[in-house]
Amino acid sequence: MKRIYLLGDVDTVSSLRLAGVDGVVSDTDNVALHLQELLERGDGAIIVITRDLAEKIPETIVDVNLNSPDSVIIEIPCIDDTRGFGRSIIDYITEALGIAV
Repeated sequence: MKRIYLLGDVDTVSSLRLAGVDGVVSDTDNVALHLQELLERGDGAIIVITRDLAEKIPETIVDVNLNSPDSVIIEIPCIDDTRGFGRSIIDYITEALGIAV
């Protein structure tokens, strides 16, 4: 069964765990390793990553979104991100998938 995972800071991961989303707490030094571990599990259809971590590995995210038939990575703001969403969730999904929704 395919799953949704979150890769982010402790506050964001803890908050979304309350909604039933499994998460991995990471930091900017380990984000590439943690993302690779999630991808290797093979059951992550959607991987949500906080913006601060996504900014450290943009090439990897684009590569996964363009070339992985099994997973898509969607970037969201973290709990304390003052920039907020700024765009609709449809815009984030459109960007992540590379198609118009």
